[in-house]
Amino acid sequence: MSRIGIIAEFNPLHLGHKYLIDEAKKQGEVVCVISSNFVQRGDTAIVEKRVRTQMALDCGADLVLELPVCYSMSTAQNFAFGGVSALVMAGCDTIMFGSETGEIEPLLKTAEILNSTDFKEKLSQNLKNGRTFAKARQITAESCGAPKGILEGANNNLAIEYILAAKQLGANLSFKTVKRLGANHDSGDALGGFASASLIREKILSGDFNFAQKYMPKAAFSLLSDDNVSNIDLIDRAVLATLRTKSLNDFKNLPDVSEGLENKLFSAIRVATGLFDVYNKIKSKRYTLARIRRIVLSAFLGLDNTFFMKAPPYIRVLGFNKNGKKIISQQRKQNGNKLVLKATEIKNLGALAEKMFVLENRATDLYLLSLKKPQECGLEYTAKLIKTGD
Repeated sequence: MSRIGIIAEFNPLHLGHKYLIDEAKKQGEVVCVISSNFVQRGDTAIVEKRVRTQMALDCGADLVLELPVCYSMSTAQNFAFGGVSALVMAGCDTIMFGSETGEIEPLLKTAEILNSTDFKEKLSQNLKNGRTFAKARQITAESCGAPKGILEGANNNLAIEYILAAKQLGANLSFKTVKRLGANHDSGDALGGFASASLIREKILSGDFNFAQKYMPKAAFSLLSDDNVSNIDLIDRAVLATLRTKSLNDFKNLPDVSEGLENKLFSAIRVATGLFDVYNKIKSKRYTLARIRRIVLSAFLGLDNTFFMKAPPYIRVLGFNKNGKKIISQQRKQNGNKLVLKATEIKNLGALAEKMFVLENRATDLYLLSLKKPQECGLEYTAKLIKTGD
């Protein structure tokens, strides 16, 4: 039996995710790495990571691991690097993911092209023409022989980054994909019995839980409540207040800041009266909205480039069942306990590990203010492991 790894946000866990987990379970044990409480699009997760952990376990996962915030709210490249690193630490031999293409060979071919010297030289030239990184990357890849349109799909892009991350880590992993069903990523439509996570989040935030119920597994939906849903609007002024205390130099050290973007950010913050005002003053064809949101929240959370494209010094276990417990026992023997079960174990793993945990702890404490009923600090220390099937 294989040990299949899935990297996801489960934001929230919907029927498409359940389909992916079910397909993975046909082949072996399932390890899920899920985003922290701030996610890749530059937003708070719709529910706290431990609620999403319970969703994953109830929907078939054997072991759920945390993707730390310095990876979960980062570029696709760093998101993938952190996620694949976690799966390697968990002893996975295969990564499975959804993709728009539904075929693995075009993804492998494109990854090979993106890793070539020819591609990198041509990309550098195309970036000088004022295009966004995503557009320049797509044009360059296709000029080097990549299948037309393959980089237009968000899931295809992440899949290719997983393949590239595994290569960079020297990990001997297999890759399998299932075709994404129904609505596209970030689609505003529900198709074929499936809705995108973004549409489900939108409905939940508007109070339409009935819509969410139609497109989420029963076990996952049952964990939603009005009180545990996060809304970034509730911390809008807190974020802006923190940003106003930052100097221009503080912005220079943020992840993914380049080309003088710190100047635009600093200027926008001085005059903006809300987060969306900040975003609208900076976004352009060159700078995508998701990138701007990530940079803004990185400033709020105090993130920097320390962990960019570096393997995490530890990976924290969030929850498991009986199969997952066996995986943990096996892998902790092999990894020197870098598969962490308790916060108190982190202090023994060195300065980098402690720094990463400080950032995670801060992120969670601030996230808890985005709930309808804010919670006290310290959840990273007090939260219990989620265990099922005992």
